[in-house]
Amino acid sequence: MKEAIKLVSTPLVCVIQHDRTFMRRTPVENIVETMVADSRIKYVGCSMRSNLMYRDIFMSKYGKQSLDELLKLCIHPLQLRLPGSLYGPGGSSVSDMILPSEKLRSNISALKQTYFGSSQFLSHKPEGLVDNEVQLSLTPTLFWYDNTHICETKHYRNFIFDPRLKMVKRGGFVEDKLSPNILKSVERVGLQHGHSRFGCYLVDDHSGTFFVGHLDGGSFLTVDEKQKLSKKK
Repeated sequence: MKEAIKLVSTPLVCVIQHDRTFMRRTPVENIVETMVADSRIKYVGCSMRSNLMYRDIFMSKYGKQSLDELLKLCIHPLQLRLPGSLYGPGGSSVSDMILPSEKLRSNISALKQTYFGSSQFLSHKPEGLVDNEVQLSLTPTLFWYDNTHICETKHYRNFIFDPRLKMVKRGGFVEDKLSPNILKSVERVGLQHGHSRFGCYLVDDHSGTFFVGHLDGGSFLTVDEKQKLSKKK
């Protein structure tokens, strides 16, 4: 990653691991527009199963008072105010998902039911929406996920991999090495200022479904198999 980022000429880079895939339509272009418009946002991670309810994870670790502080730092950009026909609980990005097995369909259905009773969902109270509009949110994270994300190129090049800071040692995974540094920064100067140096957020359309999944060779489907499965829906 450190060597690859040297070759990137664009202001933003999308990092995708070889075994991660977009499970459904994801508003990448809107995320890019959001990051260009708001300098606070250096990194936007696409939700996956394990961090879909990040606010609940945060509260379980740090308590309700800390969650209230975190919620004040959540961002609800106009660029991520999108059609409800595409995103949110009734959006086609969820209903059009092609799932390879009945087990996965059942797991995702159960996860959605859990999600709708979570702090991640219940704490989301957007205002000023017009008909058939949903507001996606950006929740600050104290963990830098290597999972699929969009990041400022210069943030990686000039901060994350700055040799003077020694945050990511050679050969180490970024999330393993960087995440403890985020926590130390927050412990020293508080949540708002400690997190602002890293500027990392997770995007959620509050549909109860994650954007990115883990590829499993045991459930791999060819293009023809996916098309046949789609016709059966």
